[in-house]
Amino acid sequence: MPELPEVETIRRQLLPIYKNEILEKIEFRYAGLIKNATPDDVRTALEGKPLLDIDRFGKFLLFRFPDHHLVVHLGMSGVFIKDVAQSRYPQHIHVVFHFSANKHLYYQDFRKFGKMWLYGSRVDFSQYGVDPFSPEFTLKKLRELLHLTRRNIKVFLMDQHQIAGIGNIYANEILFEARISPFKRTDELTPEQETALFRSIRAVLERAIQRFGTTYSAYRTVEGESGENQHFLKVYHRAGEPCVRCGTAIEKTILGSRSTFYCPTCQV
Repeated sequence: MPELPEVETIRRQLLPIYKNEILEKIEFRYAGLIKNATPDDVRTALEGKPLLDIDRFGKFLLFRFPDHHLVVHLGMSGVFIKDVAQSRYPQHIHVVFHFSANKHLYYQDFRKFGKMWLYGSRVDFSQYGVDPFSPEFTLKKLRELLHLTRRNIKVFLMDQHQIAGIGNIYANEILFEARISPFKRTDELTPEQETALFRSIRAVLERAIQRFGTTYSAYRTVEGESGENQHFLKVYHRAGEPCVRCGTAIEKTILGSRSTFYCPTCQV
């Protein structure tokens, strides 16, 4: 599933191509993507309007038009590509956005778990946690969240109601970077570990963005290319391989129904 770095990579690549272009036509080939409106509602609200900006919150993309937002969650396999020739699954292109200047944008999703919502000028994300790149995400805020619960730290990191945008890949990598065992509870962390965790969250996510995200299956950039971050992962999908810090074999277990990878020596 695309996580924050993949969604942010897509946002940064879309912005210089489509910002301020007029959305002339939207072609829906699978109407089930729209969760709170009909395709006609979306067309009426957005066609003929300029795309003013593209924002991101957690794993959500927000396409901002003068009076409406189109909010998109990519689900398990959703991607945006600018050229249909770059599509690996053209039969699974479900939405085509036709912009001015003969620009087109294709939404591909072979598992159909992606979702789109049409909102007015305000989008309410109050049910979700803080975005790691927002000004509200501070060490103080993280400590407040950690002290409100007694949960497994890895499960906590993946809870979108606590911190929005972190999924399984980056939760593993963040905990390795911070040298924190995935078995620790939030109330067991020392102040030093809380500080290390705060720094690791932003560092790991930012490096992944600079490498255009992590590709293991469906994720591709807007250019139709794989991300590069999978070549730099320290623990994820590396069970049995030596730890890059100490040489101990990376172990795998299941936490919160998700595969968890860690170094039993470095992470305490």
